Amino acid sequence: MSKTLIQNARIFTPGVPSFLGWLLAEDVKIADFGENSAPETLCNNVDEVINAKRQNLLPGFIDIHTHGCLGCCTMDADPEKILKIASFHVTHGVTTYLPTTMTDTTEVTVRAIRCVTEFVGKRGNFAKIPGVHLEGPFFNAAKCGAQDTANIRRATIEECKTFLNAGVIKRIAIAPEFPENLKAADLFKDEGISISAGHTNAVYADMAEALNHGFRSVTHLYNGMSSFTHREPGAAGAALSLDEYSCEIICDNIHSHPAAQNIAWRCKGAEKIVLITDMIRPSGLPDGHYPQADGSEFIVSHNGTELRIPSGALAGSALTMERGLKNFTANAHASLEETWRCSSLNAAKLIGIDHETGSIEKGKLADIILLDDDFNVKRTIIEGQTVYIQD
Repeated sequence: MSKTLIQNARIFTPGVPSFLGWLLAEDVKIADFGENSAPETLCNNVDEVINAKRQNLLPGFIDIHTHGCLGCCTMDADPEKILKIASFHVTHGVTTYLPTTMTDTTEVTVRAIRCVTEFVGKRGNFAKIPGVHLEGPFFNAAKCGAQDTANIRRATIEECKTFLNAGVIKRIAIAPEFPENLKAADLFKDEGISISAGHTNAVYADMAEALNHGFRSVTHLYNGMSSFTHREPGAAGAALSLDEYSCEIICDNIHSHPAAQNIAWRCKGAEKIVLITDMIRPSGLPDGHYPQADGSEFIVSHNGTELRIPSGALAGSALTMERGLKNFTANAHASLEETWRCSSLNAAKLIGIDHETGSIEKGKLADIILLDDDFNVKRTIIEGQTVYIQD
């Protein structure tokens, strides 16, 4: 059994203020932690001692909505490309992520589900994959964003069962304003799958009814949904005002204005915000035009920070989790002590893995990261093993 001791770290745990202290990882789990320095007897009986140099020790980031990067995409259904994406993630502090699909045919989607499922339970120098996130195809074309309108459709139980039989689905985004989609949501709910309202033109009443069918979150708050007005609060207003909803949010300061992020923080608080990247294929690539197999293209601009399609519509993001957490913490006018859970524990709870990861607690997996005060990832540790160190 390997033992790793981290000393001199600013440790963030649920329910208590952060403190300067130490953490012991035994094999794959967090064995113990405490304030100040570790007992001398413990220091003499470890395989590795890491001096954190007063950096922030956080649970590893959990990104439950991310499509791809470096020219690769979940929809390629290519194991080498999934591995490339997962390896990129650990360099940005992500210890667990859900490869996310885009609206496509049944056949293409099934191939993607099967490919992702091959990685469930695998360990290495890459982010862990507990399953797939289906973003579509059961959406409203009126709020398609960069999703393919030709393949947007209403759900059938037959197609949903085909998806379920293809592999491990942890999360699905659906437009709840259609009765067919609510029936599908009931099926996914019974399978223990997290259900999100996304790419939807739902009115407030639709969103309230969706709660009865297992919906508990919204996909990229403010984007791809009906907006708030004072006479019809829409999906955005429902998400902000109904306590049951958690809100995914892309904090690149492009998809949502800093003030809009602040409003979300004020409405939902520390336990109902889930930071995501929504990265897509060209993320991590230099500025330029990147043609796709179907004849479309993505345009990367502003030093690799903004992604659009030729119509001008935003197409996912080039955000990384540590930048999203930095932006959100500043825009919320909050402290890291308040916001850390938005990048880990809240996501873990949504997809039902919080019993084993998502926070620094005894007995949980040692999925942890060191972050400096400027939010740079200095080290990523997955199940007690260092998988990334910043040079």
